[in-house]
Formats: sequence, C-alpha cells, structure tokens
Amino acid sequence: MKQLLIVILLVFTAVMGAQTLSPFQNIRHSSVDPDGNIHLRYDLIGSSVVDQQLFYSSTGVWQAATINALDSGGYEALLPYSFGNKLYYRFQTSVEAMGQPASYLNAAWLENDAFPPPISAMALIGEDPIGDPWQTDAPNFDLTASYVACSTNKLHRAVSNVSGTFPVMQSLTTYNLYGTMIMNPETVLDSMAYAMIYTFNIPGLISPGLYKIGVDLELTPSFERIGNVQSTVSGGKLFLSCNFADLTSDPAFGPWPNSTNTLLTTDLTAQISVDFQTQTPEFAIGDYSTPGLIDFTPLYYEVMQNTLPVLELVSYDELSGRVELLYTDVDGDFPLVATMGINDEFSKLNLVEMIPIYNEDGSISFIEHTFADASFRVSDNLIDYVGLELPVSNAGANAPAVPALACRLPNPLHKANASSQIEISGLKREPLQIGLYNTRGQKIRDFDTFTPMDPVARLIWSSDSYQGLPQGIYFLKVSQGSRSLSHKFTILH
Repeated sequence: MKQLLIVILLVFTAVMGAQTLSPFQNIRHSSVDPDGNIHLRYDLIGSSVVDQQLFYSSTGVWQAATINALDSGGYEALLPYSFGNKLYYRFQTSVEAMGQPASYLNAAWLENDAFPPPISAMALIGEDPIGDPWQTDAPNFDLTASYVACSTNKLHRAVSNVSGTFPVMQSLTTYNLYGTMIMNPETVLDSMAYAMIYTFNIPGLISPGLYKIGVDLELTPSFERIGNVQSTVSGGKLFLSCNFADLTSDPAFGPWPNSTNTLLTTDLTAQISVDFQTQTPEFAIGDYSTPGLIDFTPLYYEVMQNTLPVLELVSYDELSGRVELLYTDVDGDFPLVATMGINDEFSKLNLVEMIPIYNEDGSISFIEHTFADASFRVSDNLIDYVGLELPVSNAGANAPAVPALACRLPNPLHKANASSQIEISGLKREPLQIGLYNTRGQKIRDFDTFTPMDPVARLIWSSDSYQGLPQGIYFLKVSQGSRSLSHKFTILH
C-alpha cells in the first residue's frame, strides 16, 4: 500500500508543480458574425504548455475546434452558434513536470444527472500506454484512457482498460480494485485523498463506495467510507459517479469551490490479497492513469439575440489630444472591429485600429490620441456598428460625443413573418432616408422619408416589402445628413 501512497504523492507533485492556474487567460467572445459563428479568443500563458485544444458542444457531443494564431497575439477559434441555444466550450492542454505527464482541462458539463453519461459527452483526460502496469501480465489492470464530466450535483468518471472488462474477484482470497482518486489541491497534504472505489464486497475490510484515504506518520493508510457511488461497466468502460455533497460535507475536504475551482484526479488499479486468519490485506498496484488537474468552471455562451454594445466618451483633452472611450456589452461580447477614423486636411479619412484594454469588470477601454475631427466605430458581429463622432477642433476640454447611426433588425428575416421591427438609433431631428439594396449595389426600393423626433426610431416593416424577393443577402442603407450606414442581413423562405 505504500506504493499507492507514493503514486499519489508523485501525482500531486507533478500536477501542482506544472500548473496551478489556467494557462488560458482573457477568454472572450464576439456575437454571431454574418457566417453564423462566434469568435472565441484567448491568450496563452506558461512555457510548460505542450499543446492546446478547444472543444465545443450544443448537442451533448463534443467536437474539436480549429485554433488559429492571431497576428496581434493570442488565439482564435470560430464556433457555430444559433441564438437561443446553449453552447458549451472547454479547453485542454498537456503539461510535464519532473518527467511526469499530466493534463489541465475544463470538465465536460452535463445538463442532467443521468447515469452513465454517454462517453461522447465526457472529456478525455488522457490516454495511457498499453503494457505499462506494474503487473504486466494482467490486462484487467492495464488502463488505457480516463474521462471526466460533471453536473451541478455529480462528479462522473470513466476508465477503459486493455481487456474491456473489470472483474472484481480472482479467487476466494484475491480481488481486484479499481479506484478514481479525487484530491483538493488546497488540502491534499492534510487529508491525503478521496476515492471512488469499485471492488468486491469484502466484509469488514472494504466495499464499493466513496472513501476518504488518510495516512499516519508511519505511512499506514486508513480507509473511511463517506458515501455511495454509482457504478456500471458499459461499452468496455467502467463508469463511476458520486455526489459532490458527499465530498464537500467532509470537513477535511476543504471549502468548495476552492480558490481555483480545480480538483486533482488520477485512476488506479490494484490487487488485494487477504489473509482471513489475520484479516490483514496486502495491496499491489497495477497501473495508474494520466494525472489531471480539472477546472470545474462552466464555460458557455447563451443569448437569445444580439444586444448592441455601448460606446461612451470618458474624457477628451484637447491640449494633448488624448481620448478615452469605454466599451460595454451586456452579453459580454468583445468588439471584432474597433476603429478610429481621423479626418484632416491631408487625408479625407484615415482609419486606425484601436487597441483594447481589458478591464476586470468585463468592460473594455480605449485610449487614443487625435488632433483632428475623429469618429469611433465598434462592432461585435461585423453586421451592426455603433460609435461616436468627436468634433475635436474648438470643442473644449471635454467635448460631448455625437452618437453614430446604428441599426438593428431580426437577422435572418423569414418571409413567413407578417412583420418585423427595425430599430434605428443615434438620430437627430433631420430627414431620415432608408433604402433596400441587393449585393450588387442595386436599389430595390426606397421607404418613406421622415424626420424623427427622438434619438431612437422603431419602425414596423411589413413582409410585403420583401415577400417577392429571392432568398439571399441584402443591405439596408440608412442616411441622415452627412451620416450613413449599411446594415447587412439575410432573407430566408
């Protein structure tokens, strides 16, 4: 059994030495772009990262995303999304420390507590080489892969081995044990570990269940049963599940969630030999799986429709030309486009990409400098644009910003709908023109010109306006004075 304790300590040292915080930082997402994707971006920290993977699911089956490096730094993946759905995503990477391979990953979140969960709905922690157990002639002990998933109430684990079977009895005195270890990184040295154990019911010694494994100063182990587990063998894999409440109710487990929302885990196989005269068991380790540091933070995107971001002028210093803007979005979407347009006597319009500063509260700041009339535009979906116009010259120390035109309407438009609402904001009391165009720039029709009395106008657009049009992409052009915008949308049957 001392071998078992040494393995646990190696797991703890390897994983904790490798990574205690997520290497995936500043995770951010856009709204849905014209191609039906959200842009998921993040920064990667840590020199020990061997690889990086991103998975997504809105149906319960995880798919691998393609990750691309950005010229500006960081990484991006395009994930397909339909409004109203719940899109889960999770990260994973391999790390090495002290020659020990380990995984950092987000747990796969489940919407219900059904047992066993489909293996396609679980996250693969890692694969284990064949033929590496300490008992090499025992395929039942030779682990090949391990998996993890969770719901709000339950922790789910699964393992596979070479034989695809998990017999618990070898003879009247020899038994097999399969265990998945669970360790709180913040208390592991005090309480040692917890384990979901699948084995034969040996009266007076051990039975299937959730255990707290302690150790005294002489490294003599002790087993204290603290709860039940669900277990089954299906499809050549052993599934185990326990209630989070059974773990967290033990005072030695420590607070949960802990400061990093993570747990350490690995899987073990062992042979138990029992001398029934002395009631003394002997343990011989078979194999152990890839250690994992599991992050239980649920990562998902769920919105019913896009809400336009808000861009505000925080301050403007005419003497230095310093402009500070604040970008906020109730959906947490970051701007895919953030530009400053400078009008001066030498160049009619010079577009400059603004550099975002990500604040802890989720807002984004822009600090720019300009000595000419400037306008600022942002978009979280490459369809809708909002912005500010800043008349710098002779404007005073804190110039009021004039909002740019913005347009919002359902996208796509369905011909089956009797009517749809168009919302246009950033308006002045000047004549407003609205026109419908196709992708070739040809005008299809004009709508009645009118002068709005409020900054926001909401119009009901009858489907008669587009019933006869073929399915495809169109543009709604809105003009007021010298300002205009083109809003891209799709009409479907």
